[in-house]
Amino acid sequence: MSESEPDKLQDLEDKIDAFRKKSAEPTEPNEDQENLRVGLRAGTELVAAIAAGGLIGYFLDEKFDTKPLFLLVLLILGVITGFINVWRVSQGMGTSVGIGKSQAELDKSKKNNGE
Repeated sequence: MSESEPDKLQDLEDKIDAFRKKSAEPTEPNEDQENLRVGLRAGTELVAAIAAGGLIGYFLDEKFDTKPLFLLVLLILGVITGFINVWRVSQGMGTSVGIGKSQAELDKSKKNNGE
């Protein structure tokens, strides 16, 4: 026995509506996703800082014919900057500074206190 066409269409519409409702609901990231996000950001910050320092140093050495002075100096500065960025990411400091950071912390404390 097969269902009639209107019944099949109604079942399909019900399934589509259920899927839309489920996919429209905001989902909270779980702890593993949050850890993965922080880890990927920290790795990217480290690699980008070291690569930027190395590339800028290389091109300055080429321009001024001072091999390997600028490369070494800027590579070391890139490593230091990379580690500072990783530390900031791991501490949850974000990128905001000054009044923006103070306002964000105030908003966060109000949210946690239920105000």
